[in-house]
Amino acid sequence: MKLRTTVFVWVLLLVAAVLGATIGTIAVVFDRSTRQRIADDSLRSRDVARDLHTERQSLTRQECRVVAEEPRLKAVVATEDVARETILDAVRTLAQTLNAGVFVIVDGEGHLIADSAQPDAAGFDLSDRPVVKKALADGEDSGVWTAEGVAYQVAGCRLEFGSRVVGALVIGHAIDDAFADTVARHTGGALVVTLDGKALTLKPASVEADEIAPAVTAIRGDAHEVTLGGEAFFAQLLPVPGYSGEHQLDYLLLRSIDEALAPARKVIRILLLIVGAAALATLILALGLARRLSRPIDALVTRTHAIAQGDLAPRPVSGPTEVQALGAAMDRMATEIDESRKQLADKERLARELEIAARIQTSILPRNVEAPGLEISAKMMTATEVGGDYYDVLPVEGGCWIAMGDASGHGLTAGLVMMMVQTGVATLVASNPNMNPRDVLTSLNHVLYENVHERLEAERHMTLSLLRYRRDGSIVVAGAHMDAVIWRKATGSIELLGTPGTFLAITQDIEQVNQEVTWALTPGDVLVLLTDGVTEAENAAGTPFDYEGVTKVVEAHAAESVQALRDGLFQALVTHSPTLADDATIMVLRYVAAGGPNT
Repeated sequence: MKLRTTVFVWVLLLVAAVLGATIGTIAVVFDRSTRQRIADDSLRSRDVARDLHTERQSLTRQECRVVAEEPRLKAVVATEDVARETILDAVRTLAQTLNAGVFVIVDGEGHLIADSAQPDAAGFDLSDRPVVKKALADGEDSGVWTAEGVAYQVAGCRLEFGSRVVGALVIGHAIDDAFADTVARHTGGALVVTLDGKALTLKPASVEADEIAPAVTAIRGDAHEVTLGGEAFFAQLLPVPGYSGEHQLDYLLLRSIDEALAPARKVIRILLLIVGAAALATLILALGLARRLSRPIDALVTRTHAIAQGDLAPRPVSGPTEVQALGAAMDRMATEIDESRKQLADKERLARELEIAARIQTSILPRNVEAPGLEISAKMMTATEVGGDYYDVLPVEGGCWIAMGDASGHGLTAGLVMMMVQTGVATLVASNPNMNPRDVLTSLNHVLYENVHERLEAERHMTLSLLRYRRDGSIVVAGAHMDAVIWRKATGSIELLGTPGTFLAITQDIEQVNQEVTWALTPGDVLVLLTDGVTEAENAAGTPFDYEGVTKVVEAHAAESVQALRDGLFQALVTHSPTLADDATIMVLRYVAAGGPNT
């Protein structure tokens, strides 16, 4: 062998040995670093899964709180003689609206009233369920239920009708493939919900169903890596938060080791092929690839730390296509987390505003609707969104003041306008019970216009009929609102009494257009006051209830008690329009006689 050949061979062997050692070292480093990264990412995946579970649980609790305040639901649960089909209809409607897998109502003793999944079920004792038990005792609770091979995140809320506890509502959403897919998209790994080692959600395509239970057993024995479908996975178990049943319900978090190592192994194979062709070129290419891969990986690690610290702004990552795709996926995950936070904040703000508006609306209603010489019964049925209905009865010597109105718009501002009107009327009447209704409205309008238009800077107004009733049956009316319906006992006929006044807060001075009219009641006459939520309620065909629907009910029930007539009107209204688009208020008054009983 020639010297140059010997030198060449020895140099080649030396280079090959160095490159071989280098490649081997690179392989070991890639393997170890990748496994460590997978372990670190898996721990973060555990936190992400727990956070997403908590976020979903929080949203479910908010849904439960909002639905538990739904007046129709509380009314049907609190009313003993409500038809079961009515209850089931309300349950089905709300369950479909929320897309809830669990929608259960129990009575105050914990016995099942209705279950959206099993319409025929009733009477079962659910009081031993922790969520039901604590919701009845403390007002609300949350947890996890399992039923028929499905796990549900559930929230329970107490149902109160007035000051009486009438039952509890349990709402739940399935921990299903969609939830598992959300966790997978946020973490880059896979999540499988398991119950006693059996998969309840989709598993990786290469994994067989009978492999899950042995893998879960191995993980419980402190194993961190398992082989499923011939593929190595880094695995860990996270007990599903909130579950306290007799079974073992877990989140199985999987990250493919083979998939994570695939890019490194591919690089090593390429390097080995290049060594066979040109040792020197292999060394240069290996160094180039190492530098090319290390920078984007470091950038991804830095990006991961930034997301963990709350920096959700997009950060483009350069490098190979796979690395760029992973960086883009991380940016999408960060964007989705940021949008979820904003949506949650908006929902919480809206829920708080509606809660405040509802509290304002109900708090100003009179607790006592008695007046000398009158039998009175009044009720407000609220729609899904808080409206602006208002009524009041203020007894004074020789009679009373009666108010019926509706603030324009919905929400908190409408509630504030109602509060201002109620306060103003009560104050003016208390200071001078013998004022004319026209003068009361003139004074009230000045203050209301300034508060609404100049201080609140809102374009709102209010329709209001203000009635001064005296025991001789005379009623002086000012303002403008819906026509009143009167049934004359002497003739059995129906009349519509108009209110020719003006709205409040339309203009600052209503002196020139503020008018009064006088109505006269004879013993036995029935007067019905209402808001536009009654007459404008539409059925499925778009036909309004209108005064025609009101007068039919009044003619049929006028001889009965005022409460029976009121309930008959509401029953006919709900039958015509099961879902109200606006608040509906009805006040029924029967004139007994001057000096008659207070009712």
